[in-house]
Amino acid sequence: MEYARLVSHGRIRVAILGTGNIGIDLCERLLVDDDFEVVALAGRRPDSPGLQRLVDRIPVIVTNGITGLLPHFDFFDGVFDATSSFDHPGHWDITKEHGKWMIDLTPSGIGRPMVPCLVDRVDSMHLSPGITPENLSMISCGGQSSAPMLNAITRGVSGISEVEVSVSVPSLSVGPASRRNVDHYVEATQELAAQVTGCPKAKAMLILNPADPPVMMRTTVFVQADMIDLDAIRIACAEMITEVQKSVPGYDFAIEPYCPREGLVSVTSRVIGAGFYLPPYAGNLDIINSAAVESARILGHHPIRAKAQT
Repeated sequence: MEYARLVSHGRIRVAILGTGNIGIDLCERLLVDDDFEVVALAGRRPDSPGLQRLVDRIPVIVTNGITGLLPHFDFFDGVFDATSSFDHPGHWDITKEHGKWMIDLTPSGIGRPMVPCLVDRVDSMHLSPGITPENLSMISCGGQSSAPMLNAITRGVSGISEVEVSVSVPSLSVGPASRRNVDHYVEATQELAAQVTGCPKAKAMLILNPADPPVMMRTTVFVQADMIDLDAIRIACAEMITEVQKSVPGYDFAIEPYCPREGLVSVTSRVIGAGFYLPPYAGNLDIINSAAVESARILGHHPIRAKAQT
């Protein structure tokens, strides 16, 4: 292996686990991001279309999963896991043993939940990067699309009693591993909704829309509350749309905040994907991978050091 190609010149050096839709979309966007250098890609099938797409474009490509990365851990700063929530625990055990951070794009629920635009708004998302190896969970695409609107709604309500999140994504954008993870996806999205709103009674649903041609990702949130200031919610949601658009330009209102009945407020967002891998209908890839890249930007610029002795 010619490791001369791995000189980073200050860039964040990363490895990617997984050659499905999420992993390949992530890889394509990192390859054109000047902050990053993709050192390695690990899949499990030599004939994977995603893996074949990247041959000769990445220095290290292996087909035996994280085992194939073991000789190369010294050459990257962190790992993106775009495989399965069932496999992630083992991947994290190996990664933290090597002192590297990990961004979890599976709904395993192991790492610290992370929605980049809410780092300064939700207490448990405050980070102290650089102390010990971090595992940041991207929760789910539905979590990333719903959490900003839920947080905005909390600024115009009081006495929240129930929260519902309904996510619809095009079936063509969802690969086999993601389909196996659907139960974990729903659980992780519900837990994030409860965390962001402070309401334990949160429910999430996922619809794999088979429409042809495919329709854009849409996420609808409902919040039931004792007091609703719709004007304040509209302002807060518009501000949050602007904030998310800094990293996900295709994020916008599908339906602006309104009250379908007394004591209930709703808003629907949509995501048009940037088209790094699949066409723009795959906004679900765009929003979770954008969150992963922004999270890695935070961790990557803070080299891990030993915890201070007390």
